Amino acid sequence: MEQRSLGPYVLEALLGAGGMGEVHRAHDTVRDRRVALKVLPEAFSHDHEYSSRFRREQHIAARLRDPHIIPIHDFGEVDGRLFIDMRLVDGRDAAGLLASGELTPDQAVHLVEQTAQALDSAHAEGLVHRDVKPSNLLVTPSGFVYVVDFGIARQVGTTRTSLTVTGATVGTLDYMAPERFTTQPIDARADVYSLACMLYEFLTSRRPFPGHDLPSLMYAHFYTEPEPPSSVNPALPAALDDVVLRGMAKNPDDRYATAGELAAAAQEALGGAAPVRWTDRGDVIDLRDAPTAGPSPAAEDDDDRGRTTPATPEVPAASAPATAAGAGAVGLGLVVAGGAHRTTDPLPAAAAAAVPVEAAVPVEAVVPVEAAETVEARRTAAPAAGAAGAEEETVEVVRPRAPGAGSPGGAPARANEPLTVLPRAAAAPLADEPTVARPTDGPPGPPRPAPRPVDRSHGGRPRAHAGQRPAPRQHAPAPRSAHAAPSAPTSAPAPPPGAGEQRRRRHGGLVALVVVALLLVGAVGAGAWWLFWPDEATPAASSAVEGPAAQTPATSAPSTPAAVAPAASVAIPAVGPTIPVGETPGFVEVTPDGRFAYVANRDAGVVTVIDTAVNQVTATITVDAGPPQFLSFSPDGGTAYISTYRKTGATTYDQNDVVFLDTATNEITHVVPVGQRPFASATTPDGSQLWVPSHDTGKLDIIDVATATVVAEKDVAPNPHWVAFSKDGKTVFTANHESGVISVIDAATRQTTQEVAVGEAPHSTAVSPDGSRVAVVCYDSNEVWVIDAATHAVVATVPVDAKPQDIAFAPDGQHLYTANVDAGTVDVLDTATNTVTASIPVGGNPTSISVRPDGEQAYVTLLDQGQVRILDVGR
Repeated sequence: MEQRSLGPYVLEALLGAGGMGEVHRAHDTVRDRRVALKVLPEAFSHDHEYSSRFRREQHIAARLRDPHIIPIHDFGEVDGRLFIDMRLVDGRDAAGLLASGELTPDQAVHLVEQTAQALDSAHAEGLVHRDVKPSNLLVTPSGFVYVVDFGIARQVGTTRTSLTVTGATVGTLDYMAPERFTTQPIDARADVYSLACMLYEFLTSRRPFPGHDLPSLMYAHFYTEPEPPSSVNPALPAALDDVVLRGMAKNPDDRYATAGELAAAAQEALGGAAPVRWTDRGDVIDLRDAPTAGPSPAAEDDDDRGRTTPATPEVPAASAPATAAGAGAVGLGLVVAGGAHRTTDPLPAAAAAAVPVEAAVPVEAVVPVEAAETVEARRTAAPAAGAAGAEEETVEVVRPRAPGAGSPGGAPARANEPLTVLPRAAAAPLADEPTVARPTDGPPGPPRPAPRPVDRSHGGRPRAHAGQRPAPRQHAPAPRSAHAAPSAPTSAPAPPPGAGEQRRRRHGGLVALVVVALLLVGAVGAGAWWLFWPDEATPAASSAVEGPAAQTPATSAPSTPAAVAPAASVAIPAVGPTIPVGETPGFVEVTPDGRFAYVANRDAGVVTVIDTAVNQVTATITVDAGPPQFLSFSPDGGTAYISTYRKTGATTYDQNDVVFLDTATNEITHVVPVGQRPFASATTPDGSQLWVPSHDTGKLDIIDVATATVVAEKDVAPNPHWVAFSKDGKTVFTANHESGVISVIDAATRQTTQEVAVGEAPHSTAVSPDGSRVAVVCYDSNEVWVIDAATHAVVATVPVDAKPQDIAFAPDGQHLYTANVDAGTVDVLDTATNTVTASIPVGGNPTSISVRPDGEQAYVTLLDQGQVRILDVGR
């Protein structure tokens, strides 16, 4: 490589590169020595908050004097780049040792003892490593261990941070403690957990948990006990099993308090043997004048599977020359002479032990993180009308635990148990929404049947029609939520009884949690960390609603939406619990004020109402007009419009109606006949008209909501599925399933102005909160098409998981979500880059998704499971 200079350093060889910068073998011309020089990305230098934190943390790391911590010669900024100047030593990383053959139990414990000494020294200075793994241990030929990459952890998610993944932690999942994926304060016990994981691998030559993907490994760290080491390697004493399993306890309180305690227990389990010597060579070798070596072959990167880093044959002796890379090279950080070493570069941690250390930044997975304290949860609610300012509420979280394995007190409860919080504060009304002129004329349609009167002899609901309701399996998506914060319920159900424990947490920067895989059939989902660890508290509620009960009392009417800023959406939502809602939940829509979520249960012939303050079913409403398929709301949330149809033959349907439901009383007030198979409707922003796509007739039925009559029909391309209005209400977009086009319609004249060709089988569409984009999911081509709302030009096409059926924007407009029926996932798209940031396993047959207007949670219907999955999408 051509040599170049950076300040006083001549860069002689690139030894590793990654998202956190580059590591070079360099010549320090001032001190005339060879060093390992880490050069951070240029963007970091422009972030003043990070730069000051970097210097503070490097100051701590540089003053550590434990012999097992790699020395830092210098750090700072040169030629506009942040850098760290470290000792260049001879050795291999421990991952390379594992790859070359098994370690004896004595060697394994000897490595852990030395690592523990370094960690305890750092912990005493208030520095937590947070990326302890084999590739961050350098082992000299004599078996002396250097621990590398202290002091490069960063606080993430701040508005001024412009680093690799804003608002997220990038980590090596195999060794990460559960609390690393949360807003829990991180202390030394996170390193103890990682050290125990590493000891497990040293003893068994395999990592504690199988799997190579983020969801499965995250689930394992939260809920799974590893197979005891002696079961994997029968030559090991059983006493080591207890040491490893205690070190890997899910609850930090159940682990060893220090790394040294773990190491001592491991040594005792081996019978207290003296530390082993690997060879007769000296421990520390500082190659100050190592010559430059040429390019070397590639080797597999231990941390980034599938990537490669330079490699070279092992250097056998202390006098061996430094080379450009080494076997088993991994992460990005310190370079060794006998083999290159890359670590995963955590950024600066908190400087003092009293201050919680922020999240680390290793390589393979992306995990949202936000700093938070764990005392009690405070959520700022919208001020009530006339109030001086915002109010706060205490959020009480019920985290049930199931009896069984794990730490004392039982294993964590599964995430399908309901989350309970206290009711929210009342919300203030929004300013008036923009309106559009109500069309008064247009092409006349054929004579329409009059609306059927409602027979109130059955509790105000229409009489049931004779005959059975077969189960039409239409893939039904969900309309979008309005931008508002939830208001207070007039009556919220008490938390259900059950086994569990309580804990209060600050909600200051709401928990932005990692996604946890849904690995078990049924509804065993991984819960958010704030559902996970209780204090020594009293038992609390845990039992879930078993399904929609017979007629429950009406819910309180939604209040007027409040104008509050939504939560910031995260790149990787956390998988929350499920709510049992009864059979065939095909579609969910959150009310405009966010207070309730209404679910259309197709075969059950009911609409199920979820109180979003407690995330439990509070009402079920029988819809005798026909099987409910889709839902939308009037702008004020006072009326729900339910599309119904029932299949009677191969291509025939009856009960093709739109049902008007008063959400204050849960009474059906009108039933309006429309064309065959009405899909997802939408109202004009002033609420005066409801536009209904009638799939089989290829028309939009336009209903005057005041008179509950169809006043016009609008021809569109065949098989319209979805209607969405532009932000100003002047334009209508329809997704036409069989035609492969989006119809663009002038709302005032009802004339089609353009047809935009998209992918195969466009199913649903959504308009971004700022009104600039229209997003469409194409069911058969597995794509999201993004259209400029002003010019109607296609600006992006993004591949997603199999059979995307519904799409929704986060209220802050930063992310999109797709419900992918065949894949069983929700994909998350970054709207700035039009790339997928996460694919979240949610359960069987997710057919629709709706986001609460406060941006904190989304609701996903799981058709096959009779449940609604909660995702924590904002913070």
